Amino acid sequence: MISRHLHIAVCLALATLAVPAQAGEIVAGFDDLTLAPKSYNRGPMPNATLVDGPYGKVAAGSFTTGGVTLNNRYDTTYGSWGGFAYSNTTDTTTAGYLNQFSAYAGGGHSGTNYGVAFGYASSSFNPQTPQDFGTLPTIILPTGGSIEGMFVTNTTYAALSMLNGDSFAKKFDTGDWFKLTAYGFTSSGLESVDFYLADYRSSNAADHYILDAWAYMDLSSLAGATQLWFNVSSSDVGQYGMNTPGYFAVDDITYSLNATAVPEPTGLVMAASAVAVVGLSLRRRQAAA
Repeated sequence: MISRHLHIAVCLALATLAVPAQAGEIVAGFDDLTLAPKSYNRGPMPNATLVDGPYGKVAAGSFTTGGVTLNNRYDTTYGSWGGFAYSNTTDTTTAGYLNQFSAYAGGGHSGTNYGVAFGYASSSFNPQTPQDFGTLPTIILPTGGSIEGMFVTNTTYAALSMLNGDSFAKKFDTGDWFKLTAYGFTSSGLESVDFYLADYRSSNAADHYILDAWAYMDLSSLAGATQLWFNVSSSDVGQYGMNTPGYFAVDDITYSLNATAVPEPTGLVMAASAVAVVGLSLRRRQAAA
């Protein structure tokens, strides 16, 4: 079991400024973020700090929706990004990385905006090694917050790649799968939850699916975790790692609030050490939009 103190080395630093808040269920739905129609924000975020990355400077920052803070990494040399972005684009038909910010569901779950995550750990990822979490999309809950769940779906880029194949990835067939895993440190230690964004494991073709609608991912077993990390993995792996585009979309992150104070968005600072290794997870699939 990993000590709760060990993972602090890769956590995003938390500096809190308390403001009064009422206990209850809260839904972070991204619609409190300003976006022009049919647009997205991939970074850099206004609060970003420049840190050294493998290919130059990386703007390591964050944004907050509904009290939940999500990390963002923007490579100033190549314009690539990782962690979380937010979007309201609706293109469900255009294949390829130029359409990397559209949810395959055609829009948000309950509103206009939603989140898009990119970044994954390679096959050498070991969840028992705290440093390996540093490259993953991450959310931090406010003080007193306890995660309940969130809605997820595929991005159009990932879905069409799995459905038809592309220059990097195969068309999915029997036995293939694409999985999202959430990690958090609870009172029991490191816990995880799996959710299949595409599942062709059954020998019955009628059971095969590539998720094209919003579906609820129950995260209640991670209650008590103050921070969650997300990793995607696939059956389609090649010489350089996963071939399936490492994206997913998220909306309506739901948590309960049991304390009387939560941190203001401006009081949440993302640690540079958690993003200095961003280049390890960004490879040839990632490109600027």
